[in-house]
Amino acid sequence: MKTILLTGGIGSGKSAVARILESRGVPVYDSDSAAKSLYTPSFLTSLGKAFGISFSREDGSLDKKKLSALIFSDTSAREKLEEMLYPQLREHFLEWRKKQAGAPFVVLESAIAQSKPSFGNLWDAVVLVEAPEPVRIERVMRRDGCAREEALSRIASQEQPAWADAVIRNDGSLKELEKSVQDAFFSENAYICKLLKDTSMKTDLAKTLSVRGQHGLFNYIAQSRTGAIVEAFEDKKRYNFSASAGITTLEDISIYTSEGEMKLREVFGKLHEVLGDNDAPDAKKASADELKALFAKAVPEYDGERFYVSHMKKVVEWYNALKKYASLEFVTDEDREKEQEA
Repeated sequence: MKTILLTGGIGSGKSAVARILESRGVPVYDSDSAAKSLYTPSFLTSLGKAFGISFSREDGSLDKKKLSALIFSDTSAREKLEEMLYPQLREHFLEWRKKQAGAPFVVLESAIAQSKPSFGNLWDAVVLVEAPEPVRIERVMRRDGCAREEALSRIASQEQPAWADAVIRNDGSLKELEKSVQDAFFSENAYICKLLKDTSMKTDLAKTLSVRGQHGLFNYIAQSRTGAIVEAFEDKKRYNFSASAGITTLEDISIYTSEGEMKLREVFGKLHEVLGDNDAPDAKKASADELKALFAKAVPEYDGERFYVSHMKKVVEWYNALKKYASLEFVTDEDREKEQEA
């Protein structure tokens, strides 16, 4: 199921966008509300032990003001809280998403997910809601009943979204906002609409990149003036690599066998036949004998004199990355031809 991250700074009005989407039948996961539900008595006890401060009211509920005062004034305290809370929130979202079977797509509403590693690889596209700072300040003051200085402090404490596939400007009327949501999500030529219509979950190895000296895999996004704009599989961060960065597509990589060269896509397929739903051995922890045994079973014709253990480690590292962050079903030339015809 496709997931769209709906993000924006405090006071941008992303919740208003979420309500419009919900009115059209789109399931929206409100990460702020969900996070609050995780402050159970047992979690509050753990927080108290970690910080040496009780965040519980007399009735056992969360003392929001005390917690806010701490995390908005102390960066290290906020990071410590995030380390405890966000892994639980990620799992909560994944369980929620499983229950939305039948929906065309779901929306994850979060101001901070892009900048937090715990939420990496949860979405397929990003929609940013933005508004001028004076408008945001006024909204925060009105909503929270706080002073201007406090509103400014909260806005300044949030990291800015790294990138977005679509932007919704929210500084006008509700009618104007509804039109912007329509344009971003449902108009025929909008990126999000095209993404949602694409039911293929195949990985295009021609756009899956390895970059010399860089960990992990990257998706090709677009050509830049100096090279290529790419997106990391693991955390969705985007980079601009120069033409001399040593970029190679997995489509172009083969391994040596006694019968010639075997394309990497075929190697992945043979590994999948042997491993089933299991991961390949961890490239950093597996012994040479363990890796050789795996390839002897999956690709018995591999050329041991030219296909080294170092190569095996790279292949299993890529295999696990594709399995975790993408798909082991690959786009074919026939798929590309159909897409061009369409």
